[in-house]
Amino acid sequence: MDNNTLDFNFWPSFSDLMLTLVLILVIVVFAVIAAFSVGTEEPTPPEPDPPEGEVIPPEVQQKQMDMIHAIAAAYGVLSKEVETNTFEIKRRTGVNRYTTITIKNEPTLQRFSFSDRILFEPDKYNLSISGKETMQKVGDQIKEKLDNITEIQIQGHADPDKPTFEPSNLHLAAKRAITVFQFLQEKIDIDPAKHLMSATSFGEYKPVQRKNGDKTYTLEKLKEHNLTKELKDNNRRIDILLFYRNEKTDEQKDE
Repeated sequence: MDNNTLDFNFWPSFSDLMLTLVLILVIVVFAVIAAFSVGTEEPTPPEPDPPEGEVIPPEVQQKQMDMIHAIAAAYGVLSKEVETNTFEIKRRTGVNRYTTITIKNEPTLQRFSFSDRILFEPDKYNLSISGKETMQKVGDQIKEKLDNITEIQIQGHADPDKPTFEPSNLHLAAKRAITVFQFLQEKIDIDPAKHLMSATSFGEYKPVQRKNGDKTYTLEKLKEHNLTKELKDNNRRIDILLFYRNEKTDEQKDE
C-alpha cells in the first residue's frame, strides 16, 4: 500500500456496533412497554355527578341542622337521623306511647311532617292540647330564626276516608292548615305581611309516597298508598315547609 494513502476505516469498531445495538434494543423495549400500558390500563372513571337537586348548600344545611337541634332541645331529647337528610324527633305522649315529628332537609327547604294525631282529634280541625304544645315549641324556634327564612308554607293532607263533618277531605285538610297558620300568626306572632306565609290543602291527593313531578301517578297508586291503617295514619298530616335564605345565591342574583 502506498504510504501516501490515508488509512481510513469506513466500518465502526466492534464495540461501537454493540453499544449501538444495545441502545436500540433498550429504546424498542421501552416503546413496547409504553404502548402496552396505554392499551391495557383502564382509565380512572370520573367522580359521578351528585343527583340533580339533591345537594344541599353547606350554608343552608347548617341553618337546617341548627333548627333541628333547637327543636329537639326544646323537648329535652336528641334528634335521630333515620336516613340521609331525614331526621326524627320522638316525644312521649303517655305510657309506652310516642309521637314523632319527621324533618326532611332538601336543597332549598326543610319539611316538617306532623301526623294528625299529634295536632288534632279525629275529624276535628281545632288544635288539641298536644297540638298547641307542639306548635308552641316548634313555632318559637321558627320565630327565633326568621332571619334565615324567606317563606313558610303550611300544607294540609288527608287519607281518602270520607270525613264525618266536612264535605270532603280537601275542606278538612284546608281548615287544619288554616288553623296552624292562625296559631303561628296569633300565638307565635309571625306576621305574614313581613314574613311570607301561606296555607293550602292537598286533601287526600298527595300521600307521603307520592313524589313531586311524578307524571305516572294514578288513582290506582293512590289506593295502593292507602291500603293499610298505618299508611293512612302517615298520610293524615300537616307539613310545614321552611324555605331558607342562601346569601351566596342571593348575591349572585343581585350581580
